[in-house]
Amino acid sequence: MKRIAVFILLLTLVTSAFCFAPAVASAEDVSYLKISGDNVYLYENTVVQDVLFTLPRTYYVKVLKLNITPVYHLVEYNGVTGLVKSADLSSSTVANVPNPYYVGRNVSAHAGQYLYKKPLFSEQTNLIASGLNLVYLGKTTGEKHNYTTSTWFAVLYANEIYYIHSAMTEDLDLLEFGIPAHPDSASSSEEGTETDAATPPAKSVDTVRILLILGMFVPIVIILVVLFRPRKRLSRSRNDREAEDDDY
Repeated sequence: MKRIAVFILLLTLVTSAFCFAPAVASAEDVSYLKISGDNVYLYENTVVQDVLFTLPRTYYVKVLKLNITPVYHLVEYNGVTGLVKSADLSSSTVANVPNPYYVGRNVSAHAGQYLYKKPLFSEQTNLIASGLNLVYLGKTTGEKHNYTTSTWFAVLYANEIYYIHSAMTEDLDLLEFGIPAHPDSASSSEEGTETDAATPPAKSVDTVRILLILGMFVPIVIILVVLFRPRKRLSRSRNDREAEDDDY
């Protein structure tokens, strides 16, 4: 019974090791690429190069998949997923960038104005923009209509991207507004661990998982060998004893 109990305990430890491995994987570093050029666009797709908005120089995009096409990386910027030309980003990834996105400006809409799903007046939603917390994402070009400019603002509201024509807002300074450089732009690449973006970064979590499993199995094998190995004969066999008695 003791051996059975020990075997069940060891089986539990093995199961725990495999359950713990995904938890280690969840702590994997997040990779970012720096926006290195001016007028860098985040695209919704590459078929017609549908632009979502421009990305601010010196800030970062989170890597979702490198080289999804020969020209583009699949990335995320402040919760918005899209495609960016690899030539417009740094050649090396940086792990765990603090405050990678620009979130220093909100957009205030005039009373009675609405949000739009696209920079088109036919794409109006039922959301009244005034009074909402609209995080500025970037600029894009859309329908001009009766206004003097065709510039729209892309904004983030309730984790969704929307658009509002710049003339419908109190933020016309954004038309000429230069977003300040990333506060850590001079030191981020030095503090982070850089990896060549031409190939996906190696996943150190695989090594950790292997070492974890080996660390569990080695002592388990040793314990099993000790418990189940044949016991040494503590006494001589009956025939040996009888043969010895015949000598007397």
